[in-house]
Order: sequence, then C-alpha cells, then structure tokens
Amino acid sequence: MKKTLLATLILSSFVSGAVSAATVYDKEDTKLSIGGRAEVRALFSDAVDGSMLDESRARINFEGETKISESLSGFAFMEYEIKPGEVAENRYLFAGIGTEAGDFSYGRQDTASVQISDMTDIASYHSGLQQYIDSASDKESNNFVFANNSIQGLALKANYIANGSETEGDAAEDAFGLSALYSMDFGLDLGASYADQDQQNQVTLGAGYTFEDLYLAATYAMGSVADNDDFTSVEVAAQYKFTKEFRMIAMYGTAEEDLAGDTEDYVALEGQYRFNKNLRTYASYKLDNTDAGDDELVAGLRYNF
Repeated sequence: MKKTLLATLILSSFVSGAVSAATVYDKEDTKLSIGGRAEVRALFSDAVDGSMLDESRARINFEGETKISESLSGFAFMEYEIKPGEVAENRYLFAGIGTEAGDFSYGRQDTASVQISDMTDIASYHSGLQQYIDSASDKESNNFVFANNSIQGLALKANYIANGSETEGDAAEDAFGLSALYSMDFGLDLGASYADQDQQNQVTLGAGYTFEDLYLAATYAMGSVADNDDFTSVEVAAQYKFTKEFRMIAMYGTAEEDLAGDTEDYVALEGQYRFNKNLRTYASYKLDNTDAGDDELVAGLRYNF
C-alpha cells in the first residue's frame, strides 16, 4: 500500500534537513538523532537594492524517541534556524506520546492543514502559498496535535491552538483544524482540511499523483481573512526526475482577496541537481504577474547533515 509515498516525497525534497539526520545514541529502547542543513542562497531581482540579496540560512534539529511499552512510546523534536547576522530562531519545539490510537503532542508544530498544503509545497524557494492564514500554517505555538496513521492509506490529523497572553485582552481566540489525506495503491493522493480562528477560516483541497519519476499535484483553498473579506487561491506543482541526480520542478500560484484583489499570480521553474543525499544545488526563476510584482532568480547550494 502506498500510504507513505507522499510523505517520503515531501521529506526527501525540501521540508526539513532531518531526512539525513544521524543517530548519535541508540540504546535501551531510546534513540537520539541530530540533523540539519547549511544552505547558501542568492536572490536576484529588480526589487533588491544592490547586486543581490543574501537569503542564506542554517538549521539544526534534535529528535528523540523512547519506548515505554509495547503500545506506548515518547518522542520529542526541536529545530532552530540561523540566518547571517541574526539571532537563532526556534522553528519547532514539541513533545508527545505515541499510542495505538495515534500520536498526541504539544508545542510549536505544524497545524493539521499542513499535510494538505505540503502536497504542492515542494519547491526549494517558490512554493508554500496555501498556508494562507495562521491557523492553517506550519510552526504554530501552543499547539495540541493528534495524528493517526493506523488506518491503511489514511492519515488523519487534528489540532487545537490555545492562544493566550500575559496581558489581559491581547490574546486572539483559540484556533482549531482538521485534515484527512488518503493514499491509493495506484499513486493517487486526495486530501481535505479545515482551519478556523476568530473571523478567519480556510478550507483546503488537494490532489496528487505519482507515476514513476513524475509527480503532479494541485491544491485549492478558500475562506476568509477577515470579516467581509474572502479569498481563493490555487497552487499547482509538477516534478519530473530526468535522472537520479537531476530534476525539474514547475510551480503555478494565484490568490485573490475581495478587498485587496490579486495578491499572488506567478509561474516558477526550478532546476535541481543532487550530487548525493547530502549535497544539492538549484536555481529557480519566478515570473511575477501581479501589478506591483518583480521577477526574481534564486540560486542555492544546500548541504544536509
């Protein structure tokens, strides 16, 4: 059953350097892994003041697992990102319990909707449009998540964000999300999610198809960004592996809000060469069709460790 094909595609692409993490401790049913990436990126655009903009970054993450009993385990994950001349930023920090009914976790982590938006978020730089509102985005704090992958081919997720503030009256309302992703034997993935907070809400629908070295996917989102201000967005992705090392990725994204009009309208094409599982280089060109937009070229070299 191809229940993990989409997840493997996403992890092996661009979501996290943890795919090549090294196990530094594995003893007495407890394991610790360390991973990350060093990625130098240059952005060229008319919108840049000067020759180019340095978009480089580095990430380091730690993942732990421990077996409590035959049906119970514990896990934790944290990741930090560092950009040149800036303070390290916490991206993920969560811990949880794994049971036969599913995994329960709390901390700074992805919302339920992300497993649907990730279907088209496969490019090195120019993708990720469908994380449109905060309650449908990754790396959200104070986030309770339940994930169940025990039903063959079906991945279910639910999350609840318990917003709070030290200053009375400053906190937003709590948020929640639900999602389901079903993977079929012949390479088709179908998914849907819903996220809600205050006057914002988002429904995301996704479909992906894998056939040998070809991957095609589309996501559609609709909802409200504020009272009396609705939005719709579409993201389409295609990837083809010409060889083990070289692949091409094409992206199309568009979004429109009732009050703001077109907020996104672009086409991007990326060429990527993977020397091995650790080192890759890529170049991506984005053609921006919005009135105030500028085309841009991004070139990068990334080392996973």
